[in-house]
Amino acid sequence: GRNTPSPGLEMAAEYIAGVFRRLGLEPAGDAGSYIQRYALQKRAVEPAETRIVFTGPRGTERLGFGTDFFVIPGPTGRVSGEVVYGGAAESAEPSPVLRGRIAMYELSTAGRRGSIDGAALGARRAAEESGAVGLVLVLPPGYPAEMIQRVAEHYSLAAGLEVAEPDGLSLFAVSSSAADRVLALADGGAAAVRSAAGPALLAGVRAELSAPVRVVEDHRVPNVVAVLPGSDPELRNTYVVFSAHFDHVGVGRPNEAGDSIYNGADDNASGTSALLEVAEAFASLPTPPARSLVFLAVSGEEKGLLGSRYYSDHPTVPLESIVANINVDMIGRNAPDSIVVIGQEYSSLGPLVLEVAAQRPELGLTVSKDLWPEQRFFFRSDHFNFARKEIPALFFFAGVHEDYHRPSDHVEFIDTDKASRVSRLIFYTALEIAMRPEAPQWTEEGLAEVRALTGGGR
Repeated sequence: GRNTPSPGLEMAAEYIAGVFRRLGLEPAGDAGSYIQRYALQKRAVEPAETRIVFTGPRGTERLGFGTDFFVIPGPTGRVSGEVVYGGAAESAEPSPVLRGRIAMYELSTAGRRGSIDGAALGARRAAEESGAVGLVLVLPPGYPAEMIQRVAEHYSLAAGLEVAEPDGLSLFAVSSSAADRVLALADGGAAAVRSAAGPALLAGVRAELSAPVRVVEDHRVPNVVAVLPGSDPELRNTYVVFSAHFDHVGVGRPNEAGDSIYNGADDNASGTSALLEVAEAFASLPTPPARSLVFLAVSGEEKGLLGSRYYSDHPTVPLESIVANINVDMIGRNAPDSIVVIGQEYSSLGPLVLEVAAQRPELGLTVSKDLWPEQRFFFRSDHFNFARKEIPALFFFAGVHEDYHRPSDHVEFIDTDKASRVSRLIFYTALEIAMRPEAPQWTEEGLAEVRALTGGGR
């Protein structure tokens, strides 16, 4: 099941490294090897000490962990301060009134379990840039109580929280009804607070936020990295990065057939196989392309894009020399004659992939834009960590299916012909990027939107 960490993950990493070695690619991991390792801790929130307490002119509200709120913890265990109500998270901007205080924003949408959606990410960035010491996000009305409990339990189980390098503010997510009670503590009540223009200091209202964690396991887990040097004396110092995650979710609850191994054939053995096939195709060329190519197989994607985040923060080639990222995740199922490529609208890579597909009718592939924007897939695979560094990126993705994150994601269900044709499309697209003297460029509108979505920047 290739869980991060697990013996299966290590075996898969060694296999990938062996393929890179056989192809004659240069190692680009740690100390002359193909493996780059990063720290991964299994941490758990201490439920008895995890709390939010608000006090104000009208009384005190002590919220219940797992009933009124959950927390995605950062490195700081306990903070306290005055509370500033910032309004809608979607329109959060840095403000000096937040410095040294606790920021509270309201979400109109919610991310999936264990993730931070675009609005929450923007609010977190605004709070951090303003020097806030704490962050409270109000969940949308109707957010399920059982989901609050489930996420709280996830972070309080000994094996529940896995982070590479916890950073930033802890994120406390409270129910809408609990927030109503908190805002009622302020003079004028909740209605007066919500009608204020811009960030509003809740006069006399203070909060104590507590989410201490303990480390229960400490690991160093692998990414696998190789480079094919380019052939142009100048362009060889620039890089196109191919990425695919090779981890999955390991062993879990058995299904009705008693199968407890989550094979992840489509998610993401299909993308990893494409990475290896494209690497072999480029390695077999009589002359390498002008630019250098990085082949990056990452772990920890299923834990929150951890491996790609680590690589983008600790690249083994100069970050400023990376001109593009092509990410591949789940390309082996669904419609045989189409492939979704997410991120087309943001940069010159979008017109390029459409141009290449039109020039290659033998591939029999229609390139589509994101068909499921409500699923927020832009945030859910490894290209995100390159986009946040303002590196133009494309994400090749065929969509989820009934076997997604189930033991039934077997190899027998993979459409190998489709996966092969998608891999060829990736190869030809990358070849154009690697041979053209001009590097891919963001559109002005695209870069602005990506910055808003990611809070990124080199």
